[in-house]
Amino acid sequence: MTLYKKVIRFMINRHDGATQYDLHVDNALREQTNDFSYIVQDIEDYKLFPRFLALIIFWLRAQYTLFFGRVDIAIVSPSMMLIYPKHVSIICIAHHYDPSVFKGLRRIYIKLSNWLFIFQSSRVAVVVSCSKYWSQYYEAQGFKNTLTIFNGFDIKAMDHSIVALDNSSVLHRFNLISKKYLHLGSYGIAKGQKMAVKCLKGYELPMIATSSSKVSLKDDLKGIHFINANFNEYNVLLKNAKAVICMSEFKEGWCRVLHEAAIHGTPILGSGLGGMKELLEIGGFTTSTFNTLSNDFDIIIKEGCLSGYKVNLYRAFTLERFYEAWRRCVNDLL
Repeated sequence: MTLYKKVIRFMINRHDGATQYDLHVDNALREQTNDFSYIVQDIEDYKLFPRFLALIIFWLRAQYTLFFGRVDIAIVSPSMMLIYPKHVSIICIAHHYDPSVFKGLRRIYIKLSNWLFIFQSSRVAVVVSCSKYWSQYYEAQGFKNTLTIFNGFDIKAMDHSIVALDNSSVLHRFNLISKKYLHLGSYGIAKGQKMAVKCLKGYELPMIATSSSKVSLKDDLKGIHFINANFNEYNVLLKNAKAVICMSEFKEGWCRVLHEAAIHGTPILGSGLGGMKELLEIGGFTTSTFNTLSNDFDIIIKEGCLSGYKVNLYRAFTLERFYEAWRRCVNDLL
């Protein structure tokens, strides 16, 4: 006689801005497949389709699967499901909500999906966020079970990037000099890079933004050297920057770029909106505004690289701790 194994389905939408977090969740659960049946539905399955069409097909398949397929626990994001089935335990990964970033139909969709998400709060078993700020927000919206599982970082791989590559060669290829440029985070909508350029242009330091995908800079961001960097190059660029500055104009879930920079000991500055404030407070950093950014920059530059004590505080966010927290979250519902 075979025992029934509960089925967990994880819907990974790599277009929602939390891809790395989702992939780490996937890694954590794949190693426990003896305890349950685990199935992933990834939007990458439709990568041959145009992005918008792939998203529609992925969304429709997710809806169909949760209502008519075999599934006991589903892990989804708020925007992926408009109606939550009663017979499925829902773990919803909800890092942040700020529709001001979007325009047109997408903004309407984000608002609608969030309203339906909150309206069906009784059907959601647990809401997982990557900061206490957003866990408290969803608790205030009426969700009975909220959980904070902070980001986890593959610190060994990050450290290896620095020794695996010739840092000087990487910087030379991008026409940069160590500690003589500013990193303005990953390129994206409302990331505040225009503000940073305007506030810090008097320092006459090259400014860069990075991404692992190919996108075109908008005309109003031409003051930034845009770099498509792989994982190793990205870490070299963070490590050798004079400072990493993320002046996001929307409420962040956390801000991985700033955290990764701090792991390397690089000074950081940020707008502190949303969960980013918690991130900055770990190292005793205050939030910056348009009026204070230049002065805040002067202060952290005088202090130089982060102290070993501060670096260790940021390096405590390990993948192992992340994996353990997610396995415990799932096991509590089995």
